[in-house]
Amino acid sequence: MAACTKCKQEFEIREVDKAFYKKFDAPDPTMCPECRLQHMLCFRNERTVYKRQSSLSGQNIVSIYAPDSRHKVYTQQEWWSDKWDALDYGQPFDFSRPFFEQFDELLAKVPRIALFNVNPTNSDYCQQAYDNKNCYLCMVVEKCEDCMHVSHANQLRDSFDCNFVYDCELCYECLDSNKLYRCVACQSCQNSSELIFCYDCIGCQNCVGCYGLRNKQYYIMNEPHTREAYEEKVKNLELNKYSKYLNCQRYFYDLSKKMPHRSSRNLNVDDCTGNYLINCKNSYWCYDAFELQDCDYCTWIFHSHDCYDVYGLGHGEWVYAGLGNEKVNNCAFNTFVSDSSDVFYSDCCFYDMYLFGCAGVRNKKYCILNKQYSPEEYESLKAKIVQYMKETGEWGQFFPVGLAPYSYNETAANYRFKLTKEEALARDYKWRDPDPKEYLKQTYELPDDLKATEAKVCDEVLACIGCSKNYKIMPQELNFYKKVGMPIPRKCADCRFSDRFNLRNPRKIWARKCVKCSRDIQTTYSPDRPEAVYCEECYKEVVQ
Repeated sequence: MAACTKCKQEFEIREVDKAFYKKFDAPDPTMCPECRLQHMLCFRNERTVYKRQSSLSGQNIVSIYAPDSRHKVYTQQEWWSDKWDALDYGQPFDFSRPFFEQFDELLAKVPRIALFNVNPTNSDYCQQAYDNKNCYLCMVVEKCEDCMHVSHANQLRDSFDCNFVYDCELCYECLDSNKLYRCVACQSCQNSSELIFCYDCIGCQNCVGCYGLRNKQYYIMNEPHTREAYEEKVKNLELNKYSKYLNCQRYFYDLSKKMPHRSSRNLNVDDCTGNYLINCKNSYWCYDAFELQDCDYCTWIFHSHDCYDVYGLGHGEWVYAGLGNEKVNNCAFNTFVSDSSDVFYSDCCFYDMYLFGCAGVRNKKYCILNKQYSPEEYESLKAKIVQYMKETGEWGQFFPVGLAPYSYNETAANYRFKLTKEEALARDYKWRDPDPKEYLKQTYELPDDLKATEAKVCDEVLACIGCSKNYKIMPQELNFYKKVGMPIPRKCADCRFSDRFNLRNPRKIWARKCVKCSRDIQTTYSPDRPEAVYCEECYKEVVQ
């Protein structure tokens, strides 16, 4: 067992782990898996955006970098244009100074993209996004269309306020689900349609307030109904009224805690440890992932194999310590590198091969610190730098947190590993206090009944009942609420996201016993929680 240099807790480094690290000629990690993830996430801003000006044109833009950031920030169009070349900022390697110090200097010079948004179609205000169409304020999304306020989602259509979902259409406030159609406030549901307030239902249709159902239709609170009786009862719920919707939501969430729970929320997995996994094999300590094989210590990763310590990856193979990568091969210690191979210690690079310590490079080969070399020169210099970094103790370590372009409370680390300002500063993280401006007063009193809501609400200022932050309702948003018959939310998008995220189990594994058969199980339900947790076999016996 090794002792984590950050939290001081002991953690295991398995022989299979050592074999993987050896493939990258890297030493064993000095931090536990949780601290490694927390450290990496300090480099990832998923949800915090600011109004500022482009450093090139002075154009007003929305960006993940604050106006007083030290970095130069360009618009999407400017960054991808031929108005600048990353190689113009190239610098030779200095063997008298640490690599991270030199790379930090490069980061301060090279322009950064305002929002990490690849190939958008009418989806300019999305972050960490790929190939989306007609989307607005969607974060960590790929191939979504006509969506708003969704995050960690792939292939969604006409859906709002959903998180950790895949291949869904016309859904609202759904979480940890896939292949849903016209569902509202459902969690851990699959292959279903027209569900409302349902939990762990698979292959179901037209159900309300149900738990653990399989291939059922016209059920309310796990009781069967005729179609006519079902439709009448659903009508009587009056979910178009905010007060009724809120009461039903609280009731069904409280009810779900009293029902038996599966030890994990994995589907079709073979020899895997973790949670929220779908179609995975031989993967250890992985979360929020699908279509994986031989991946360990990974989160929010899909269609990938042979990866370690990765957060945010699609279509990758042989990746180590990567953050926000896409379609990469044989890469390590990178942030936001896409469509590339053989790239190390680089940031925001696209369509490249054979890079080391580069930033903002596109369509290039054989570059070190943004300076291009011949293939022979590159290989020789890279080998010398790696040996030098081994001597300085830098090789095999992720970027120091001081190089992160954000403060802790601007990053994904803040909602996955919540800290107060005092706690963050005590751990040497940066912190950014919110702007001391006064929030505006709400200018429109939202009626309880959606039917009484006027179109002019889209021109008014609303105030979040959770944090007092102002928010607005867009016309397409109002049209969606009317389409699904659900009331306008009283909280801002950030508070709504937090409420949903807090419904998820933590990213930890505990040893417990099945409450029915006393078999040893591993689960994300801590021993002090009140839920009755069943092993997979016993749970199958109680689902309908």
